[in-house]
Amino acid sequence: MPVWMNMTDQVGPEKLMHVYDPMTGMKGVVVVDTSSAMGAAGGLRLLSDFTTDDIFRFARATSYKFAFLDLPIGGAKAGIWAEPEIHGPQRKELFVSFGNAIKTLLCSGLTLAADMGTDRDDIAVLYETACTTKRSTGLSTQVVDGEPLEDHASGYGVVVAVVAACQAAGLNIKDARVAIEGFGKTGGAVARYISESGAKVVAISTINGAAFNKDGLDVMTMLQARKVAGDKAITECRQAKHIKSRDLYGLKVDILIPGARPYVINKKNAKSIKAKVIACAADLPITDEAEEILFKKGIIFVPDFISNAGGMVFDVVDAVGGSSDDVFRVLRDYYGPLVSQLVAEAKQQKINPRTLAVKKATEKILSARKQPPAADLEQTAVELRKRLGIK
Repeated sequence: MPVWMNMTDQVGPEKLMHVYDPMTGMKGVVVVDTSSAMGAAGGLRLLSDFTTDDIFRFARATSYKFAFLDLPIGGAKAGIWAEPEIHGPQRKELFVSFGNAIKTLLCSGLTLAADMGTDRDDIAVLYETACTTKRSTGLSTQVVDGEPLEDHASGYGVVVAVVAACQAAGLNIKDARVAIEGFGKTGGAVARYISESGAKVVAISTINGAAFNKDGLDVMTMLQARKVAGDKAITECRQAKHIKSRDLYGLKVDILIPGARPYVINKKNAKSIKAKVIACAADLPITDEAEEILFKKGIIFVPDFISNAGGMVFDVVDAVGGSSDDVFRVLRDYYGPLVSQLVAEAKQQKINPRTLAVKKATEKILSARKQPPAADLEQTAVELRKRLGIK
């Protein structure tokens, strides 16, 4: 029996759909864990090694994310089994096929965004194929320093969560040493904004290895190099010692930011972690066993479904007509205090932050279901704009 069938509970999932196109060989899956006044939303990834159980867990994390933020949107996740390096007509063919297969879901309130292995062009093909439009006011097309605004928002949100955790840990961000796993869309933005906050980024890893410099890496120079060399920018960094990617987790740093694949921190390496604060850019990077080990060690960590909420905040601000300035303001002034409150409350009650966050999110989901359905989607959007301070 698939694991997800044993994980069904009072929260969800509401829908699980496997799709296959014998003409193109496309194999995909969609999980709608919860739905709300503004439908359900989540990321679409293109990878060859995920499982349906993974997608279920990611969808549940997204449900918790929106509920924690008190946003009237349900959680979902989708995936296509294929190599992310596929390009050209074959790549487009996959997304056309997937768009046709899930057209009914896209037309009935499911919103999908770029995730691991996909980009905004892939998402555009998806919606064009389904003959529908993604609710957007154009923020998804904006670029900052050559990178999509949404990538900046994702990274900035992680840094906001880091700052909140540092406050609870009594750690001055300006004195902090940081190790970042991943230097892609989100990881690059995390490196940029955390260095701008005054912290010292001493290590960054990719699938090609890790660059380490105890005196700090030149983040802006590496970001420029990444535009040309991609992940290989790490191996070409001359002002650094080159170490194995897995050695990043045990470095003597103040802040650790896992930002790539699931379950990279587990019972085998959790005891070797020396960081005081962990905030996750990736989904599910820490196993349940490892979280308990970290908690007992006194390490303050922000659960992944909270610390990586920047991209979701971006999508919501975009959907209700906000500006780029609104994105960063909402992350700083609306999202930031919520994270601070959670971390402080968990520390005060001496409980695992995830346990507390899941409890709060679940209560909100169940409470929302008891409320009468929204009479008008546009009115819901108006109320949401008011809550977020968007004029």
